[in-house]
This record gives sequence, structure tokens and C-alpha cells, in this order.
Amino acid sequence: MKNNEQENNVKELSQEKSIVMTETELHELLDGIQEEIQQTILHSEKFSGPVPHPNHMKQYKIIDKSLPHRFTKMAEDNLSHRQSMEKLVTKGELIMSFLGWLTPTGISFYSIYTASELIQDGKSIEALVSLIAALATLGGAFYMKQKVDNK
Repeated sequence: MKNNEQENNVKELSQEKSIVMTETELHELLDGIQEEIQQTILHSEKFSGPVPHPNHMKQYKIIDKSLPHRFTKMAEDNLSHRQSMEKLVTKGELIMSFLGWLTPTGISFYSIYTASELIQDGKSIEALVSLIAALATLGGAFYMKQKVDNK
């Protein structure tokens, strides 16, 4: 008995029902659906920057009239700070580059001077070691400079 009732319910659900409408009623129905579709369109925008979106700035101005100016000042100060830090880093890199060449060159010239003094004192083996050390220092500095420049 239950199976017959279930089969009748399934047949009723699966039967198609026809709706009779006039053309005007159909147009009104479609217009209503079109209005619903148009109302669901969302407005979105993205804003990126050091200060809030202009609309948000207007709202902040309602809260406190000085907030937009303070936000702008904060962004300008931050930019100025970043630029000064970049200048310091660049100057530091230049100084380190100069010292990177000056130090081995100074050591090499001192070694050559010492070698010449050793030769005058008759110590040729020590002078030879000093000259080799000087040339190795200059060669190492040249190699490292080339390696850094090629990066």
C-alpha cells in the first residue's frame, strides 16, 4: 500500500504543468526578472597607496578635521625617511667599495716597500716572500672586484 502511494507521488511530481500567460504578462514577468538581475550588480573598486581612499578621507574628516592632513603628513614623512635611508645605504656601499680597494692596495705597497728594504739589508728570500704576498693581495683584490661587478 505504501509503495502505491509513493509511486503516485512520484508521478505527480514528475508531471509537467503548463502555465498559460498572455504576451503582456510574459513581458512583465521578464521585466521584473531583468530588474532583479540589474539590482544584484555590485560596485567594487580597489585603492592602494600610502594614504586612505579619498572617500575614506572624507569620512575621517567628519570624525576629525585634521585627520586627512595628518595622514598625508605621515605618508610624506615616511617617504622622506625611506629616501634618506636609501641615500645612507648608497653612501655606505660606496665607502666600503673604496675601502675594499684601498686596504689591499695599501698592504701591497707596504709589502713592496718592505721587500725593497729587505733587499738592501741582503735578505733576498724574505724580500721574495714579501713581494709574492704583495702580488697575491693585489691579485685577490682584483679577482674579488671582478666577481662583485659581474653579479
